[in-house]
Amino acid sequence: MLRKLILLFTLFCFFGTFAQTNYAEVTYVNHLKGTVLDSKSKEPLPYANIYVLNTTNGVISNETGNFSLNIAGIKESDTVCFQYIGYRTKNISFKQLQDSSTILLEEELFNLSETLVFGSIPNLKDIVKKVIENKDVNYKKTNSKLKVFIRKRENSDIKNFDLDLRKTSFDELDENLIRTIEKAMPKNSISYTDFMGNFYCSAVQDDSIKYKTDPIRTVSLKEKDIAELEQLEKVFENVFKNTDEEEYWKIKSGIFGQKIDMDEENNDTVSKKDTTINNSRRRLSYFNNSIVNNLKFSNLDDEKQWEFLYKLSRYKYTLAGGIAVNGEDVYIIDFEPNNRGMYIGRMYISMETYALIKADYKYAPGKNGRDLSLLGVSYSEDQFKGSVYFQKKDGTYKLKYYSKTEGASVGFDRSIALLKKRKRWLFDKTLNEIKVGINLEIESSSLVEFLVLDENEISHNQYANFKQQEYMDVIYVDQFDEDLWKEYSIIEPTRKMREYKKLASDDFISGKANTE
Repeated sequence: MLRKLILLFTLFCFFGTFAQTNYAEVTYVNHLKGTVLDSKSKEPLPYANIYVLNTTNGVISNETGNFSLNIAGIKESDTVCFQYIGYRTKNISFKQLQDSSTILLEEELFNLSETLVFGSIPNLKDIVKKVIENKDVNYKKTNSKLKVFIRKRENSDIKNFDLDLRKTSFDELDENLIRTIEKAMPKNSISYTDFMGNFYCSAVQDDSIKYKTDPIRTVSLKEKDIAELEQLEKVFENVFKNTDEEEYWKIKSGIFGQKIDMDEENNDTVSKKDTTINNSRRRLSYFNNSIVNNLKFSNLDDEKQWEFLYKLSRYKYTLAGGIAVNGEDVYIIDFEPNNRGMYIGRMYISMETYALIKADYKYAPGKNGRDLSLLGVSYSEDQFKGSVYFQKKDGTYKLKYYSKTEGASVGFDRSIALLKKRKRWLFDKTLNEIKVGINLEIESSSLVEFLVLDENEISHNQYANFKQQEYMDVIYVDQFDEDLWKEYSIIEPTRKMREYKKLASDDFISGKANTE
């Protein structure tokens, strides 16, 4: 209860996240690192497909074009393939890759007039319309087992945080406490979870549970308790402990107020203690549901996030050319919004099946999602970027990877009051009150990267016979530890993610917290 009150009182301030940059890059003998670039512009190619021919060993480049390939068991004569839609596939021997791991790919387009009947230009809106019309045929649901790697990363940057103590009748809640809260607020933070495991899918409509998860390894950046926050909690404990049956607490901002149910909060605390196994295990059903929610993005069902496939009148489509992808000819179509559209990007659509094979898109300049501002509270969804790639297998298209970045700016400029009140017959009496003006500006973003390393069709009996565990083990770290993944091929972390490190409370007290 006390932690919730502190968070509510400071408006969900994200405590306990601090960074330093004492990083030295480490290279492991069973991993080969490199970068995939455009041969002309030398710009990085994000999410390039990289795999060893005739094996299940593969990975993709990260958002900055870097990759890390597990080379255990690879022979010098083995062939490593680099594939990026819109570019010529490059096959090189592992020996050549060891000599130079910077891979330059050449853009490759063909003249559509050579493949189209009488050189006629097709109606692009008719082509795009057929993506949704043929969706159920092209992306058939099957009983399957997927080996996946998932990365969830969240960034938070505090652009402004000012507290103004306007009134207090509490001896313990004074100007010194306000300055302590300001000091404890992190200026930036990163948290992430990396997961590798097997994911089982059922195509049987009658199954009540259609997805199950079998974790292999889960690694998460660990939260740390900061000494200052423990001291703050003790302060609030002293304030709240002397509350009799006729007294209660209330949070108020302007005309809005909320009574705090002390019994409910205390029961929540007890319940939390009873249900926690230990800090290295988490209930797997929650994580399984999270994976299912993440997969919804690649189902192409969300008419808002895939607006350019549903609201065709809002977009202008341009034929950029054509390319052959895994043996089938593909239209390359660029799109940009008219007045009402939201996104700008490029998509690749099969000329034969009208399947969407790949799409890269983002908010168009000047476009935002939800944008609200009312009574000193503002919220603006100002960042969106999506990328998805499907591979054709056995006559249908299967998800290979997707990435989705979403971001928002949040502002809060209001006064918050914490009141201790006594019940009376007509009007309750205010016994104590602290009132603080809060000016808070936060920019936050979240990234989900979903990579299918391998996929095989299974029988329904195999699906039904697999029993999902109740809990999964989680390895908590203070900084990215590549040694934990030395046996696997994963998405290479960005440099910022590598460098980020949570600080212990002693480091915070000594003033090492990152305040830049």
